[in-house]
Amino acid sequence: MRTLGILFVDSFRMLRSQKLFWVVLSLSGLVALLYASLGFNEDGVTLFFGLLSFDHEMLQADSDGAKDLYLLIFTNIIVPWWLGVIAIVLALISCASIFPEFVRKGSVDLALSKPRLRITLFMGKYLGSLCFVLLQVFPFTLIVFLSFGLRFGEWSFALFWAVPLVLLVFSYVYAMHVLVSVWSGSTVLGLLAAFSVWGLAVLAEWTEFMAFRYAYTVPRIGIEISLNNAEGYRMGDAKDNAGPGMVAFHKVANAVRTPLPKTRSAGNQMRKLIRVSEEGLAGKTVLGTLFQNPEESVPVHMREAQRLEDLRHPVLKDVGSSVFYELIVVGLAGWIFCRRDY
Repeated sequence: MRTLGILFVDSFRMLRSQKLFWVVLSLSGLVALLYASLGFNEDGVTLFFGLLSFDHEMLQADSDGAKDLYLLIFTNIIVPWWLGVIAIVLALISCASIFPEFVRKGSVDLALSKPRLRITLFMGKYLGSLCFVLLQVFPFTLIVFLSFGLRFGEWSFALFWAVPLVLLVFSYVYAMHVLVSVWSGSTVLGLLAAFSVWGLAVLAEWTEFMAFRYAYTVPRIGIEISLNNAEGYRMGDAKDNAGPGMVAFHKVANAVRTPLPKTRSAGNQMRKLIRVSEEGLAGKTVLGTLFQNPEESVPVHMREAQRLEDLRHPVLKDVGSSVFYELIVVGLAGWIFCRRDY
């Protein structure tokens, strides 16, 4: 355990010495500051700590709409895009050289010359690499937690689910880089493999999402696809699904998605885990909350269709299948490292 801790700290120090680490941390701090500058008063929404103000009847201070908007910006924009894409890309680039340098002749000989288990060396390096994302996500989430609590008087500890969820997303992608890097010793090949698997996973998730939307959500709302008018659709009676063909296509898309890492689901999972009202955040969007009309209410069946779309994948199932994928990939990388004659 002591050896594992030493290797963990050593990897962290190496990451901290890189300029990119501090650049990303500074950018995360700037984004967090911009997020914290969003506020609400008796008239509506304020930006830049009150420098700009926009009247909005449904988004006044302490209203449920204001709470929803504040959290939806975090779960629908910041988590999936800033923390879930940009920060992870930069983290991959920053951590890309750790394992190729570790298994390089000379470096690995020195590490193996000491009486340590190879799997301990491997896991110390792997876990230490995750520090990059951990140190980006945790301070950001802490700022969000404090901003929400100070503005609304509600301390939602569920916000901290963002830390393990985003960290897991990075680890899913990084695992493939580690496997290829240990096998080939090439940084470029490792990055290419990681981005390829990431792209394949995103494509599978997007395909399943669109298949579910047209198989279930659109019919439940009451929209019928029609090529006979300019809009391409017409309003009809709500029904449970679009028919056996589309339902079968969704089943195939979901079967393809299941064994792959779920790299785009962190924001969706956050909406399921955070509850600030009886309805929760499932099925809600930033634009829908921002541009809602107080004189018009969305029909119940439409809201329910969107909510069911958000809730279609249980968090434990998505995380469990993704972690299973990671265990296989990391386990194979560890086996190669332990068995190879350096």
